[in-house]
Amino acid sequence: MVGYVATRTGRTLGYRLGSAVIGAASFGLVAAPLLPLSYLPAAVILAFLYGFFFLGGAGYRILTAVTRRDAGAPAPVSWTGGAAASALAAALAGVALTLASGDGALLLAAYAVGANVSYAFAKLGCLEAGCCAAARPVPLLARLDLRVAEVAATLAILALAGGGLAAGLPAAAALAGIGGHLLVRIVSRWARDRRPRGVLTLSGTGQELIPLLAVLGVAMGLALSGAWSSLVR
Repeated sequence: MVGYVATRTGRTLGYRLGSAVIGAASFGLVAAPLLPLSYLPAAVILAFLYGFFFLGGAGYRILTAVTRRDAGAPAPVSWTGGAAASALAAALAGVALTLASGDGALLLAAYAVGANVSYAFAKLGCLEAGCCAAARPVPLLARLDLRVAEVAATLAILALAGGGLAAGLPAAAALAGIGGHLLVRIVSRWARDRRPRGVLTLSGTGQELIPLLAVLGVAMGLALSGAWSSLVR
C-alpha cells in the first residue's frame, strides 16, 4: 500500500514538473527562429524565459509569503499564477515584437503550444492525484471524467495549432491554440464551480482567464492585421 501511494505521488510530481519543463521546452522549440542565434541555443534561452514567467507566477504565493516573512501563510503552487504570468508576458512580448517588425504571431503560436502542453501534463497530474474533478455534469460529457475530456480536448487543440504552424500560418495557429485553451478553461471553471472571484492577483481563483483574453485579443489583432496586409497587396 505504501509503495502504491509512493508510486502515484511520484507520477503526480513528474507530471506537474513536466507541465513546466516540457511546456517551456515546447515554447522554445517553436519560437527559436525568432532569435538571431543557432537553433538549439535560441530554443534553450526562450524555454528558460517561458519557465521563468510560468514558475514565477506559479510560485507567487510562496514568494509573497517569503517576502512578508510569514511562515504561517498558505503557499501552495498555483496553476492560475503560472498561467496568468506566462499569458501576460506573451501578450506584452507579442505586441513589442510586432512593433519592432518581428514575428509576433510566431511568438504567440509558440505560447499557444507551450500553454496547452503545460495544461495537458497538469491534468494528467490531477488524474494521478485524484483532485480537480467536476462539481457538476457537463452537457454531452456527463459520463466522461472531466479531466480526461480536458486532456483529449487539449490534444485536439495542439493538433490544430500544429497544423497551422506546418502550413506556415502562425497567426491561425495562435488563434486556434489560445482560443481553444481559453474555452477549455472556461468550461473547466464552470464544471468545477470555480468562477473568477476576489481581487485580481496572480493567485486569485480563475484570474488566469483575464490574461488569456488579453493574449487572445493580441492574437486576433495580429491575424486581422496580417489579413488586411494581404488584401492591400
